[in-house]
Amino acid sequence: MTPLQFIHGSELPPYPNANPQLSVEEDRQNHPVITSRMKRVNGVVTSDGAQWLDGHLNRTLYLLPSGHSSSQGYDFYVNKLRDLGVETLFQCRSFSCGASNFWANDIFNISTLYGQDKEQAFYIGKKQGGYYSVYSVRRGNGRIYTLVDVFEPHKYEAERVNELQQSSGTIKLLIERSGLTKSPDLKSFVAAMSSDTAMNALLIIHSSVPDTLAELDAWQEKMEELKNVIKKHLNDQGINDSRLRFNVSVGTYGDAPEQTPVQSFWLEVVPLS
Repeated sequence: MTPLQFIHGSELPPYPNANPQLSVEEDRQNHPVITSRMKRVNGVVTSDGAQWLDGHLNRTLYLLPSGHSSSQGYDFYVNKLRDLGVETLFQCRSFSCGASNFWANDIFNISTLYGQDKEQAFYIGKKQGGYYSVYSVRRGNGRIYTLVDVFEPHKYEAERVNELQQSSGTIKLLIERSGLTKSPDLKSFVAAMSSDTAMNALLIIHSSVPDTLAELDAWQEKMEELKNVIKKHLNDQGINDSRLRFNVSVGTYGDAPEQTPVQSFWLEVVPLS
């Protein structure tokens, strides 16, 4: 076994006598890192263990030689990765992987990988902050394809996830309907929830003190709307309701983030076990 260090895609050998169909080496934004079974939630294909990270992708798609199976392509690369010290995060075979078209079209965006659900296999592992995945499938025409991805998140992504996972503190961020879901802090929270399925969270929507009863009523209605927006966003990212608890707190402006406007709302995210 090699010492613990990042494994570059060039270090993985080509499958014997296979024909490379695609070779990609580029920076990616919101690259999907899937660590549990695929499913469809509110029309969006995702998984409970899903992260969308920025980083560098090294990808190779092989057409295996005639007479070889999808299992052979899968086992060849999974065994190589394990020998190199990659830690398994998730793996599945056949129908336990879900529908092949989810992987082909929604995750990899490679239509060639749309094949037989019973003749597919997926593996993802991690080593030194890098993610290594293998997807192998038999198409309806009998051709066998094996995809190998090596994805290295940008340093700031890894730092955000690690800080949130290791911290018992909270996230505080302003709520704006148009900008909340784009918040780097909320994105890191989603990534941490996805990578640690034992992690739960309390989300508290705060407001400053209203001046009138009418304003209080309006703010409470607004805060309920914001809760639904946040809840839907997290559900769309694969975070199940069972892991979330919401609370609304009026008149807690004193604990707001710095430079918070007096009349505003803000969200506090408290990680829980």
